[in-house]
Formats: sequence, structure tokens, C-alpha cells
Amino acid sequence: MKMPASSAKFIALFLILVIGNNAFAQGDKWVIRVLPSYLLTATDNSPVTATMPPPLGEETTSQSIEDAAGFGLGLEYMWSERIGFEIAAFLSSHDSDMVITNDLGTFAASASTSLRTFTFGANYYFQPNGRVQWSLGGFVPLMFVDGTDHVFTGLDRTEHRDYDQDYGLGVKGGVAWSFAADSPWTLNLEARYMFLLVMESETVGDVDVDPLVLSVGVGYRF
Repeated sequence: MKMPASSAKFIALFLILVIGNNAFAQGDKWVIRVLPSYLLTATDNSPVTATMPPPLGEETTSQSIEDAAGFGLGLEYMWSERIGFEIAAFLSSHDSDMVITNDLGTFAASASTSLRTFTFGANYYFQPNGRVQWSLGGFVPLMFVDGTDHVFTGLDRTEHRDYDQDYGLGVKGGVAWSFAADSPWTLNLEARYMFLLVMESETVGDVDVDPLVLSVGVGYRF
């Protein structure tokens, strides 16, 4: 069962506030992470219906943005042994599929779009001195989406879409394994879930993208 977006955003904000209030011990360590990732878009779009001139008649348009692999980079400042503040960036290229149905039939077209996602947040580490470090965090994501041109040869027209950038809230869970005792290198597994809405500026309406970003990468503490 999918959690309501309002409740999920409240939980994410609560995590950020709790972690921030516990950040009291100063530290001077940085961690950089290289994060090959896979972005699951969880796209949900309600079709839009409009009355078009003959011979098109009533026309229904729907659109989705597909899952894709990407690349991420993160930088974290360890405020204390247990608290870290992190910024991260992810770049991914996705197929955007649009389907138009009218009195002439059903027509489909695909285009490519790039998602550039930036996150700002905090992490709490449950076992900061162990070889295995579990963490939980909250963050604010900001997403930019490139415009798309869907070419429908059967209709002899191109549907262009521009998107507004959007921000939201997110939650993150991760685990890091040290390569050896006192090693600065770690193997990282991370999952970030974001509550976002990519707003279309034209006729198809809102394309709801709640991405789940799964990452496997390496980290270096310095």
C-alpha cells in the first residue's frame, strides 16, 4: 500500500529535524562517494482528454518517464561521529513515452530526457566505529528535467513538452563496509526515495515522479 505523499513528507521532514537537533559534537572529516545508480521513476500520470477538430474527435494523451541507469556523486561532512551533512548529485537519461488516442486510432512516440537531481540532507550513523556502518537520513531533493519532442509520424505532428523544476522531501537508508580496519575506503549500498512532482507547462497535465534511487559505489574518507 502506497503511503500518502503528505504523511511521507512529514516523516522525511521529521527525520531532518531530529538529526539536525542531535548535531552537537564538532568533527573535521569528509567523505566523498562515487555512486553508480539506477533510478526507478514510479511515474504516475492521469490521461488528459481534449476535443480536437475533425477528423481527430475526442483525443486522450498520456505520458510516462521510464526507469534508467545513472551516475551519482556525493560529498558528506561528518559533524560528529554519528551525524553527517551531505550534498549529492545524480544524472540519468530516460525514455519518455507518450500515447495519443483519438478517432483515427492509437499512436505512440518516444523521446529521451535527462534528469538532474540534487539532494541536500543529513544522515545518522548507528555504529560509527564499526566495520559495517548503517545509516538513516532525510533530505531535500531538487530535480531538473529536460524538455522533450515526441514525433508522431502517423499524425504528422510533434508534441513538445517543457517541464518546471521541482523540489520535495526524501528519506535515505544506507550501509557501508570498510575494506579493512582503519581503511578510508568503503563499499556503499544506498537507497533514496523522493517525493516529487514534475509539473508540465503545457496540455498533458502533471507527470508525477516519485523516484527511488538505488546506488552501489565506493566512498573515501579524508
